[in-house]
Amino acid sequence: MQTPDEGAPDRFNIKSHSTPKSAKSGEQPFFLAVGFRKPHIPWNFPARFKEYYPLESLRLPPNYYAPVGMPTIAWHNFVNLTRFKDMQPYHVPNAGSINHTFPDQITLEMRQAYYSCINYIDYDVGRVIAELDNQGLTNNTIISFWGDHGWHLGEHSEWQKMTNFEDATHVPGLTDHGVVTEKPTEFVDLYPTLVELAGLPKLDICPPNSQNVSLCTEGTSMVPLMTNPTSEDWKTAAFSECARIGNGLAGETVIGYTMRTDMYRYTEWVNFKSRPIYQPMWDQQRGVELYDHTKDPEENYNRADDPSYKDIRAELSRNLRLGWRGALPKTRT
Repeated sequence: MQTPDEGAPDRFNIKSHSTPKSAKSGEQPFFLAVGFRKPHIPWNFPARFKEYYPLESLRLPPNYYAPVGMPTIAWHNFVNLTRFKDMQPYHVPNAGSINHTFPDQITLEMRQAYYSCINYIDYDVGRVIAELDNQGLTNNTIISFWGDHGWHLGEHSEWQKMTNFEDATHVPGLTDHGVVTEKPTEFVDLYPTLVELAGLPKLDICPPNSQNVSLCTEGTSMVPLMTNPTSEDWKTAAFSECARIGNGLAGETVIGYTMRTDMYRYTEWVNFKSRPIYQPMWDQQRGVELYDHTKDPEENYNRADDPSYKDIRAELSRNLRLGWRGALPKTRT
């Protein structure tokens, strides 16, 4: 999982159509997209980054088991992780099945490798920012650093990203000067945020059928939250989805639609009508999940069939089916 240190250059060579001088003056703005593959598997990294995470400093997940009452359809079988060459000597034939995960020692070593990859990428991000400093561009450049999903590292005895649990759908974020908000935000909010920060014309909300619309957004600019992190004029939920069977294009498909509010995560796994309709069949449920984050932030107990949550479930189901439009802040509706 680790590689010898390589002679990587100390500086990134940032190239674009604008020069540092023209970019600083505003004569020729630039956009630069920089992608880093890690910590995607396989977890290869320069050996020195492993030193930051000695095994004795690491801990196993606190919830090393599937949620009580979890529908089977919600489970992701991560058996492909057992097929890597360096995993085969451990003989873990059942790993990937519900509540069958890797032995403790392997889990700790895998966590160590994942964290080491993150440190490696943190180092590379620092090299990019150092080059912006070197060219005098840092103070008037918007930097957006993000990853496209979360990842299970043994929580719920799960691994990888293909679930609708908090560990897979939540990506922590931070803005300049430590501005933090507990309001729900989504990746679709990033586009309108960058547009507003760059002083470009405001984007229109996408209509229900946007196939013939060249430019629109389903997101909301997060700029207001940067100045008022507790603003009540904000969306009430964030939405994600994960296909469990099929790909949504043809044939049988099951998709889990999940909604995260400030108090709950609610998920419905339903059959999905593929081409040419592309619609969830809400009356054909394959499983329901309801996790109460006020009591159970680790999502260890599915309350969907708990009689005391009957009214809450009905309200969450209604809002889930309304979708993102039903959760928009009042200023956007």
